[in-house]
Parts: sequence; C-alpha cells; structure tokens
Amino acid sequence: MSGLDWDKLLTPARARLNTEGQLVPYFQNEPPPRTPAEADIQRILFSAPFRRLAGKTQVHPLARVDYVHNRLTHSLEVAEIGTSLAQSLAAALQLSPSQTHACALHVKAAGLGHDIGNPPYGHAGEYAIQAWVAANEEQLGNLLAADAPAVSTESPAAILEDLRKFDGNAQAFRLLSHPAPRDDAYFRLTFASLGALIKYPKTSAEAENAKFSCFQTSREIFHLVTRTLGLHCAETVCRHPLSYLTEIADDICYCVTDCEDAVLMGILDAECVREWYLQLFESPTTAGIKADASISFLRAKVIGDLVRCFTNDLVTAFEHPETLTSFEATSPTWARLHQLKNNYKVVFDDAAKIRKELHAQTEIHRTLDAFLSVVQTVHNEKPAYSMELLQKYTFGKAFIHQHRRRSNAWWLHTMLDSVTGMTDHSLHQFCAALP
Repeated sequence: MSGLDWDKLLTPARARLNTEGQLVPYFQNEPPPRTPAEADIQRILFSAPFRRLAGKTQVHPLARVDYVHNRLTHSLEVAEIGTSLAQSLAAALQLSPSQTHACALHVKAAGLGHDIGNPPYGHAGEYAIQAWVAANEEQLGNLLAADAPAVSTESPAAILEDLRKFDGNAQAFRLLSHPAPRDDAYFRLTFASLGALIKYPKTSAEAENAKFSCFQTSREIFHLVTRTLGLHCAETVCRHPLSYLTEIADDICYCVTDCEDAVLMGILDAECVREWYLQLFESPTTAGIKADASISFLRAKVIGDLVRCFTNDLVTAFEHPETLTSFEATSPTWARLHQLKNNYKVVFDDAAKIRKELHAQTEIHRTLDAFLSVVQTVHNEKPAYSMELLQKYTFGKAFIHQHRRRSNAWWLHTMLDSVTGMTDHSLHQFCAALP
C-alpha cells in the first residue's frame, strides 16, 4: 500500500534504560506461539490497574443501576470493535496474514489500555485535579524547587505544567510506556501498541490550549516511540494510522452504548434513542429493522453497520495517507456519529449526575490534600504520630521507607499515580476516613 511502511508501523520494539541511563528500543523474545502484541494484551488484562477500571465511572458516577457501563466494560467493548475494524480493514487492503494479525492485536491492546489513566469519577475527576493543582500551585512549586538538579532531571516548571494540565490520555501513555523494570504499575508496551493509542500526537508543552497525549516529562519516550514508528515528518509528528481505528471504536462505544445506558437509567426516552439509532444507518430503509425492535437489537445492528461503513471510508484514506489528517471531517460515517454525539450531550445535564460530580470535587481535593501533606514530610524519618498514621494510610510505611530518598518530583508523580488509580468507591471510602 502506497505511503505506509507497515514494517515500521508494526514494530514490536519496547523501551528500556541502558547502562548509561539512556532510553533505547529493544526487542523482547516471547515464548512461541505468543507474539509481542499478545504479550501487550496480557500485560494489561492481568494487571491491577485494568481490574480497577471496573470501579471507575464511564459516564454515570456510582450508578444506581449496576449493569450500566463502567470503564472496564467500556474498554473491553472498544477493544472488540477496534479488533473488528482492524481485521476488516486489513482484509480490504490485502495485508499479509501476519500484518493483519498484528494490526488487530495492537488495536486491541490500545483499546484495552486507552482509559487506564483515567481518574475516579471520569472527566469530573480530571477537572477536579486540575482545579486542585491551580489552588496549590505555590506549595507544589516550592516542593519542586527544593529538588537538587542532580536528583530531578526535569525542570520544576515542566513538572508543574504537567500537574496543572493533568489529563487521562497523557496519564495512560505514562503508565503504558514507562520503562521502569519489574514494576506492576507500568507496562512497557510495544511501540506499535503505543502508536495505536496516541490520539493527539503532542506533548502538553507543544499543545498549548489544544488536546495532547503526552506529558512533558514523558516526551523523551514519546519521541523515541514516534521516531521508531516513522511518524516524524518535518517539524510535526503524525498520528499512527491504527490510532484512527482505536478512536473510532471509542467513539462508537461512547455514543451508541452510552445511549442505551441512559435509557436503562431513565434519563433518555427509548423512542428518542431508537430514532437516533436509525439515523446512524447508512440506509435505514434497507437495514431490515422492525418497528418494534428493542434498543439492544438496534444497538447491535447499528454497530455492525458503522464498522462496515467506517471500513469503506478508511480504505480510501489509507490508500492516500495524506488525507488521514482530515479523515474525521471528510468521513460521512463520522458525520453521522458526530450528530449522535451532539444529541447525546443532554445526558450530561442530568441532575443526579451533576450532584455526584460536585461531591466528587470535594472528595478528590481532600484526598489530594492528605497525600500532599505526606509528600511534604516524606523525607522526615521521625514524623509526628498523626503524620505517621497518615503515611501508613496513603502510601504505606514500607513503600515510604523504600523510596524515602526519592525526589519531590518523583513523589508528586507517584501521588497522582496513586490517587488517579483509585476507584470511585475506594476514593469515597478513603475520604470518609480522613479527620
């Protein structure tokens, strides 16, 4: 296929630190018949951060209906739809069997991991963290300024900017790409899976007021990944072609299945959603839909139709890669999906949802206050009794003892890893126990 180097785009390289402390790509041998992409999937599936997605908000915090989507079920569905898209597209493009298999598995890994950096309470949690950082900027800046240059390799301003702009996409890239060995908090995925994950190929510094997928403090590994994949063009970084499939799968699940949840919760009327679904079909009159079809039947049919239509749209775009940057604006299928997204926005005005999100702001702020007070005293080997109790309750005594000599920058990143890794319920319980 003209213009796309699939050998580069599907590279199974991972990142590690060499003996000089430099980031380098390496190739890890997997025991046959497991492939590197399958190893990526298993690293995610069998991890605690992935399991905790079951307790994180997709759209409705602490939903009273226990079978609406959470981040875990959403991620599983994104991975499944992304796999179907990749297989259909690869077949249409006549890629080799090994390339087809690799495309499907790398998109599946990206789909499974795309929300792993999301904090409790979804986007409300992101906004709460950003607001807390803005309110505590002076204390955070003082902590970072106290680090010796030899201890922290990043400038205080860069780290503070990352905290100020906290984003679940960038946190996911941090967790999935981090080169730390033998640490179950990080995954070290292959570059191909990371490429399929990156929706906004910019760092927080480069994006200014736009969206981004990488913190400044992860920029070295970000550029190693994108250079190795062949995504650098002049002064810009292009998106990996497979990242469009991950995004499409996410958008399909976000719109279509979340509408079904809103009906189950009594927020949207079934007839209204049925009409929205029918508008998604390329040819509603020939879709074979009965007038009394259930919402779940319609949802299944419309997802199948969207996968077929997106595959057709993508074939043309992949054959002319220069058009990929405008694909979202030119794809007729994406235009129909965007109309559903606009219709669906009414769900975010639900009063019960807003009440829970307001409460979440308070809980996240109090939790971060507690963790920050520990970070400020973590280098003190003989803290007051009350602080010792709080240290045990937050990071744990053994963890603090093991990492006491780490920099303040390291502790602040670890603080965010810890708090954003909590489930909605565990954050609520943690906050309830604070004095």
